[in-house]
Amino acid sequence: MGDGPAAQELSESTIEEMLRSIEREPEPELVRATAVDRGFCSVYRIIGSGGEGTDGNATREGYLKATPDGQTWGIPTESRIQAVLNAHTSIPVPPVCGVVDDHDTLPSPFYLMHALPGEEVAYERVCRFEDASLRRLARETGEYLAELHAVSAVDRFGHVRHDGPELDGGQPAGDPATLTIGTPREAWPTALRNYADRELDRHADSRFSDLTPELRRWVETGIDELDGPFEPVLGRNDHGLHNLLIDPETGEITAMLDWGYTLAVPPAFDFEFAAYLYSGAFLAGLPDVSDRRTLVRNAMLSGYRSTTPTRAENVSAPEPLYETLAMIRIMNDFHHLAFPDGTETAVMDRIRADVRDRIS
Repeated sequence: MGDGPAAQELSESTIEEMLRSIEREPEPELVRATAVDRGFCSVYRIIGSGGEGTDGNATREGYLKATPDGQTWGIPTESRIQAVLNAHTSIPVPPVCGVVDDHDTLPSPFYLMHALPGEEVAYERVCRFEDASLRRLARETGEYLAELHAVSAVDRFGHVRHDGPELDGGQPAGDPATLTIGTPREAWPTALRNYADRELDRHADSRFSDLTPELRRWVETGIDELDGPFEPVLGRNDHGLHNLLIDPETGEITAMLDWGYTLAVPPAFDFEFAAYLYSGAFLAGLPDVSDRRTLVRNAMLSGYRSTTPTRAENVSAPEPLYETLAMIRIMNDFHHLAFPDGTETAVMDRIRADVRDRIS
């Protein structure tokens, strides 16, 4: 979810030229390119033939992601993060074939990645998962977050950027040392205040703006009362089914997509966002939808502890401030959610009641 420019439509000839600029051996022939609705970046599913198999007729599938307007939109950094995660974790992230950071005539930056199996599922479907499927998704999320948080890549708080060499079609090195922080903050309360201020400014323009003044006071008090020390780690932050490929019947995560919004945050911040968003609690105003925060949080903690038991204490105690910031994110992006006709007001009322219970 989020607002940005409209995706730019790319011609087949432009896509072919972009693929030729990626350093791949041997080079497959483009069979089909299909636009994919993945936010505001220009994303195409690429089907190519040749280059694999003894007969040269094997099919290869990938995704091309490009700027919609010439701005970077985190694309160069996202490709480097995916390379780091592929090299240092078991998180199912699409491998990067090659990156073009800048080009005189082609829409850059852009990069090509291999496709992974799985199904795209609507953000709101999380509330309709069977308990067993949701529990598996949550446990795997906990396992992968534990791996992510263990990557030694950052020592300050803020938006993750990269400081590696510019690429002209080659693959990123996958070295965590190439990741850095844009406008780094030494103190987590300072970084969190900046983050909260931006989100609350957005909230003042949302359909829940009547809650903004109380939320500002409550969040400010909560930040003042946070008790450190705080360790910066890579944080996924942009959680939600829309950024996963899954088996919707079992809840197995087959791919984690879209890493352009990665932040350096304390582990608990990232954990609480995921626990709230995957619980579907914000949809509990719908008929027959329950609040499954406890189920999701327990399963995530079990997965996290099984992967890095010595670090589990960093996320074991719930932090109401971080969950409230996740609730603010939902309210800010509420206009992107889809509901059955006639249910939107009930969902909004439930979210308002949930917020008021928290900050009263």
